This record gives sequence, structure tokens and C-alpha cells, in this order.
Amino acid sequence: MGTEADALGVALTGARRVRLWNAVTAVVCGFLPSLVLIRPFSAHRLLVGFLIGLIWSNGFEYAYHRWILHWPKGGLGKGHLLHHATLGTPYEPEHVTFGSSPFAVAVIFIVNGLPVVLLDRALQVRVAAGMLIGFAVYFIMTEEVHWRIHLGGCLPSWLSPAREYHLAHHDRPDARFNVFLPLFDLVLGNLTTAESSVVTKPERVARRVSDFYRQAAEGILVYSYLIAISIFFWCSFRAATRRGDKLRNLG
Repeated sequence: MGTEADALGVALTGARRVRLWNAVTAVVCGFLPSLVLIRPFSAHRLLVGFLIGLIWSNGFEYAYHRWILHWPKGGLGKGHLLHHATLGTPYEPEHVTFGSSPFAVAVIFIVNGLPVVLLDRALQVRVAAGMLIGFAVYFIMTEEVHWRIHLGGCLPSWLSPAREYHLAHHDRPDARFNVFLPLFDLVLGNLTTAESSVVTKPERVARRVSDFYRQAAEGILVYSYLIAISIFFWCSFRAATRRGDKLRNLG
């Protein structure tokens, strides 16, 4: 009994340190660049960018959890299996944080933020500052809610259903990939966690049709991310080329 308590104490201490530095990294990667990108200031563009950033983050969370963390052959997938396997054990805290380290959090922000900043600079829409802040707020909230769900922390009343919702994912890991805001789970039909014991032929056909549409929607989501990133870089290189041509003409 003492050994388990000691193991839990060590795991909690290490996990709290990782969670703290993950939050610091998110603030640095999200808020500090925004201080540069926010000029000239526009409250309207900041709010629009923030809302877009929250939706983008929810989609990234879904895709990251659905296809990367639940890909058993990948390194991140093997690590995530420990999160499921250690549920209720003294070693659970070691595998609760979404970002395994501050470096991993920084990589997440680079993957999401760099294309956004490049497109924002190319098209001069000036919403990147709000989006980066949205990324940071969403990441910190997700880690905090996930931590409290697993380790018994209190949640606001409006977030109390998140505990049952997420733990249902641990009962059936092929559904409910959003932690507390099931926006993309709803869009892509991943809210159901219970299966009936007897399935009739019409129900099997309906399920196959539903699975087909769900897989098609998921595929569209992936391709949308790839297309968006391609457009980001294409616009950025085009803008750089135009600036180079102008400089040559002036010379």
C-alpha cells in the first residue's frame, strides 16, 4: 500500500511539473507572437481570429487524437496506449498531459501556427494574432479539464458533463475523441459509445451507410487541412516572389 502511495506521489509531482511548463510554453508560443502580429490593433479582427482559432483547435484536437494518438504503430500511439492502460493506477498521472513535454507543445504550435502566420502575412487579413491566442487558450483548457477529469479535480457546473463524456471514450476508444467540447465529434458522428447486443440486418446496413459517411467526412477533414496548408505556403511564396520582383524593378 505504501509503495503504491509513493509511486502515485512521484507520478503526481512529475506530471504537475510537465503540466505547468506545458502551460507556460503555450502562453509563450501563443501570446508573445500575438503582441507583434496584433498591430495595427483591431478588436473585431482579434475576436474573429480568436473564434476561428478555437474551432481550428477543436478540429486539430480531433484529428490528432483520432489518427495519431490512436494509431497503434506510431510512437505517439504507443505512448497514448499507456494513458488508457494506466487508468486508475498509481502511474496514471504520468500519461494524462496531452503534451508529453514543453518541446512537444512547441512543435504543436509550430505545426498549427506557422501556416496561419504565413497566410496572414501574405493576404493581410490580420487574424493570426487572435488565432494564436485561441490556440493557447484551447490547449491550456484542454489539458486542465483532462487533468481534472482523470485525477479528481473539481470542474465548473457547465463542464461537469465532460467527465462522463470523456471517460466513456476510455470504455470505447473508437468514439468521442474531443475531450470537453464535442464539436467535431458531433459533425463526424462520433458521439455514440454503446452498441446493441442484437443487431438486425436493416440496422447493419444503416450502420455501414453511417460508417461510410463518417469516413468520408473524416477524409474531407484531413484533405481540408492538407489543402489549407498548401494554400498557406503557396500564397506566401507568391507574395515573396512579388516583393522580389518589385525590388528588382526598383533597382
